[in-house]
Amino acid sequence: MFKVFFLLFLLVPLIELYVLIEVGSEIGALPTILLTILTAIVGAALMRHQGVATLQKAQNSLAQGQVPATEMMEGMLIFLGGLFLLIPGLITDALGFLLLIPPIRHALANKIIAQRQAEYARYKGQVYEAEWTEQTEDGIRHVRVIQSGSPKAEPDVIEGEVLDDDSGSDKKPGAK
Repeated sequence: MFKVFFLLFLLVPLIELYVLIEVGSEIGALPTILLTILTAIVGAALMRHQGVATLQKAQNSLAQGQVPATEMMEGMLIFLGGLFLLIPGLITDALGFLLLIPPIRHALANKIIAQRQAEYARYKGQVYEAEWTEQTEDGIRHVRVIQSGSPKAEPDVIEGEVLDDDSGSDKKPGAK
C-alpha cells in the first residue's frame, strides 16, 4: 500500500506538470494559470451547491425512515471531486469535474456500495453474513442472512431472519 501511495505522490505531480507545460506552450503561461484558478473557483462553487443538494436528499431519506447510503457515498465523492479540483493541475481537475457530474457520481456511488456489500457478505471463517434493507410493496423490510458451517456442504441452503417486516401479517387482531 505504501508503494502505491508513493507512486501516486510521485507520478501524479510529474504528469500534471508535464500537461501544464504542454498546455502552457500552446495557449501561453498566463491563460494556463488563469484556467487552473478558474477551475478551482468553479469547482468550489459546484461542490458547495451539490453538497447542499445531497445533504437535503439525505435528510429526506432519513425523514422517510430509509438509510441514506447512496447520499452518504455521493457526499464522499463530492468531497473527493472538490479536493481534486483544488489540487493544481488539469488532469485532477478533469477527474474532479467527472465526480461532480450527478449521473456519473450516482452510478459510481451505487457501484461502490454494491462492492462493499459484497465484501461484507463474503466468507469469513465458517460464517457467511449479510444484511440489507429492501423496499417492498408492503413497506420497508430489513433482512439479515447468516449461514454457518462449510459453504460446500450445503450450497443451496441459507438460513435467514426478517428483522423488521412492515407487511402487517404478524399483527394480532385488534392491535394497532
